[in-house]
Amino acid sequence: MQRLRIGVDAKNLLNDRRGIGRYARALLQRWFDAGAGAAGGVEIVLLMPQLFLGPPKRGLSRIFQRDDLIVKHRAHASSLALDAVWYPWNGMTWTAPVTSIATVHDVWPFASPSSNERTRLSEQTPFRTTAARAKAIVTDSEFSKDEIVKHLGVERERIHVVPLGVDPPAQSFGGVLLDGAERYVLFVGENEPRKGAATLLDAMRALPDALRLTTGLVMVGKQLISGRAQGRIDSVRDGADECVLRFEPEQSVPVLMTGEVSDVRLSQLYANAAVFAFPSLYEGFGLPVLEAMAHGVPVVASNASSVPEAGGDAAIYFPAGDEKVLSEQLAAVLADQQLALRLRMAGRERAAQMSWDECAKKTLDVIARTVQAIGGRAHVPSERL
Repeated sequence: MQRLRIGVDAKNLLNDRRGIGRYARALLQRWFDAGAGAAGGVEIVLLMPQLFLGPPKRGLSRIFQRDDLIVKHRAHASSLALDAVWYPWNGMTWTAPVTSIATVHDVWPFASPSSNERTRLSEQTPFRTTAARAKAIVTDSEFSKDEIVKHLGVERERIHVVPLGVDPPAQSFGGVLLDGAERYVLFVGENEPRKGAATLLDAMRALPDALRLTTGLVMVGKQLISGRAQGRIDSVRDGADECVLRFEPEQSVPVLMTGEVSDVRLSQLYANAAVFAFPSLYEGFGLPVLEAMAHGVPVVASNASSVPEAGGDAAIYFPAGDEKVLSEQLAAVLADQQLALRLRMAGRERAAQMSWDECAKKTLDVIARTVQAIGGRAHVPSERL
């Protein structure tokens, strides 16, 4: 039996610290392990856009702790005897004359299109290319499958739902302290209005004094404070790790804005949080919800889009955009140790049901079945994953 040879669009593997980057690295690590040895069922070829491949290959070798990686320029994809190319980055920004399978995590540029025509075209084109060229589409949730059908007109049978996974924390960490706070609420998200940072800031401001004066806020993500959220701030010290958001002279909340962080640092921040808040208005899945649960952190999340698919019955949900209810729920978890304990236990149980191993196996099965359906040459036994 011949091995399945998969090319992977690897353009962002070195620098994407978002959930999509963690997703791509998690699946590839398992596929590398499955393909180890002469009898392995899969061989991975990483396709890069760089002209000089030495530096990226060394960086990728460090990430995956392997010195046998196959790294090629993507312009050569047609000459590499690939069975398929997998595009994990939420759409296809380039194509190759090889069977294509793409992961579409969400279709936000269609759900909320830019008013600028050039921006709208730029953001939507990778999705339109995917709809036209991909033989199969993998997505994270039933919600996203419905959205892909609605906005891109893709046949439902071409879309395969594979929920994301999470790893159990590899180690325990010491405490993370904020000046003026006994504990903190954690937020992980990008600088987009749909992530709900402004709603969370309003909710923190509305906490009862006894909680607000002892509870900080840690915000993980690049350039988080802007737009509506910026209006909540009188001053932010540039270049400082720790800032104070001043809502009123007597209502300051200690805030740590970390920017983008390593996976190890993120795990540390999860592990020591009192509550994880996820106020997003639109998600393809909601990976941070699962990551928080794996670390035993109580989760308060919006009920928007796919978020309940990620959290199941192990989170407390509030109406998306409702800072009053969010504040009340944060206060309840912060004040009630029994409630917090119940959420911690339920979250760990939920996270244990959602593994990267299963996500990797199911995604590889989609690729293998797609190759076979069009007369490809290889089959991958799922038991290798």
